[in-house]
Amino acid sequence: MSKIRLPERFSAYIITQSLGAFNDNFYKMLLQLYVLQILAAKNAESIISQATFLFTVPFVIFGPWSGYFADKYAKSAVMRVVKFAEIGVMLFGLLAFYLGNLEMMLFILFLMATQSTFFSPAKYGYIPEAADPEAVTAANGWLEMSTFLFIILGTAVTGFLLDAHNNSTVAVAIYCIGFAAIGSLTALFIKSVPAAGTAEKFPWNPFAGIWKDLRFLKRQKPLFLAALANSYFWLIGLIFQTNILIYGKHMLGNAESGNVLLSLLPAFIGIGIGSGSMLASRLSGHKVELGLVPLGGLGMAFAGIALFFTTSSYPLSAATLFIAGAFGGLYIVPLYAYMQFFAKEHEKGRVMATSGILNGLFLVMGWGIYHLLAVILGLSPEIIYLVMGLVTILAVVYICTVIPEYFVRFCFWLLTHTFYRIRIIGEEHIPLHGPALLTPNHVTYIDSFILGSTVQRFIRFLMLKSFYDLPVIKFLFRLMDCIPIDPPAGRASVAESLAQARQKLLENHVVCIFPEGKLTTDGKVDTFRPGFETVMKGLDLPVIPVYIGNLWGSMYSYKDGPPMLKFPRSILRRVTVYYGKPLPANVTAAEVEAKVREMEAELKATG
Repeated sequence: MSKIRLPERFSAYIITQSLGAFNDNFYKMLLQLYVLQILAAKNAESIISQATFLFTVPFVIFGPWSGYFADKYAKSAVMRVVKFAEIGVMLFGLLAFYLGNLEMMLFILFLMATQSTFFSPAKYGYIPEAADPEAVTAANGWLEMSTFLFIILGTAVTGFLLDAHNNSTVAVAIYCIGFAAIGSLTALFIKSVPAAGTAEKFPWNPFAGIWKDLRFLKRQKPLFLAALANSYFWLIGLIFQTNILIYGKHMLGNAESGNVLLSLLPAFIGIGIGSGSMLASRLSGHKVELGLVPLGGLGMAFAGIALFFTTSSYPLSAATLFIAGAFGGLYIVPLYAYMQFFAKEHEKGRVMATSGILNGLFLVMGWGIYHLLAVILGLSPEIIYLVMGLVTILAVVYICTVIPEYFVRFCFWLLTHTFYRIRIIGEEHIPLHGPALLTPNHVTYIDSFILGSTVQRFIRFLMLKSFYDLPVIKFLFRLMDCIPIDPPAGRASVAESLAQARQKLLENHVVCIFPEGKLTTDGKVDTFRPGFETVMKGLDLPVIPVYIGNLWGSMYSYKDGPPMLKFPRSILRRVTVYYGKPLPANVTAAEVEAKVREMEAELKATG
């Protein structure tokens, strides 16, 4: 597997956006500590709720404008302009603390969110334009890790500095200006990319633009559903972050070093998200691994429930917050990578901005939920975590129902990371877009799961009906959109199944047919049957030979007895999946068989 190469001067990009995340959270935490510790406001929940609302609204209102600028002009240039604007916003923030004007502080928070709104689609849209396709997930892993690492620093450092300056918010606010200036300087070193040059007109009416952009994204169903799943993360994240200081205040009371301990609580979430983001990058390899989304969602849910039981222990609460963040990283990185990867080249900024609009709508919804639970119903912070944990379980189930691909890839991921270690050769031969036919050898009943876990695309498998109808896993094969084939039912039935496979190709899907028609009984490649030739007749698309190595001898093969009726001899079996160079559509079954045998011999010779 080739080494993943990040974009040139990627460090300047990472530092620039990280300092922006730092400043946002530094100022926001300073405002919250001012309310909780200095003003000691009795209506702290209400004020923090207002602050949260003001920080979410710009993502909705200005989403269409930010997407337009990101697609009209060079994303690198947009980031530079926005970063220089941040210096002016921070100067006004200093003035607000100098005057002690809470309303002005809240307005500055609104301006900071506006600045982030214009920065976000340029930031996320930049990655697929500057990075190689196989590096998109890795680049997103670094982006999310660094973002949340600096969120950690922004929240944690605030309490230390406030203590060091004897609760002088004016002295601490000066640091915001310095960080904004440094970020503006590093933005100058980001590698420039050409403007996408969208032909869309500027959406003068942002509210009409919001509706137009949402309709635009909804027409691209997979991207829209990914954006919805992504938005739920921001909803639950907002409630976690907004609730955490009240939770900590209840837990700590008037303990010494209250500023520091309070500001560290959100930092544990950030550390977790950063760690989970890097782990997501590692587990995904060269592809976008959507199977991590349900895993991450369930982890966040159970961590939320656990917070209900950890209120008596600061260390336990901190550990649980870290775990919640780590699973959040697993959840969010594949979703961002998926949207960037599959959005059209000239629409990436608009897609990311529209995703930002959805994020903003869900953030507003999250504010409403928090306001209902904390202010109107007066629920304690630990009960709020319990409620949101249970709601998140339902959300994950719903996501897997609406987007079955996520659940399918989750099953693939569990299988391949629990029992197997897979080496992939030639993954670059699988087209990122458009149809292709895969023709592998057939060793075990789980070959389809193995192949499905190694390919970026969602594969449609032609499968024997007797296996497709197995009661325990039939629902999974339906979710996989498999095509059952039943040779004993006669030629007409077989012809109908082959016609369905052909139709899937015409719909631009990747289809897999096992030309041997059955599992090998001796571990050797058997004769390839010509059924796929009928499917490919008259088409002009690639046929990709595939060899699956070292599965012979697993409990799912015929070695030493019938499949699945014996104990596994080993775990973490090393398996090789070798994708050969594409062959023309008119290739014969004998020619494909010869190529697969050649690939088998090549692997055995090289080890």
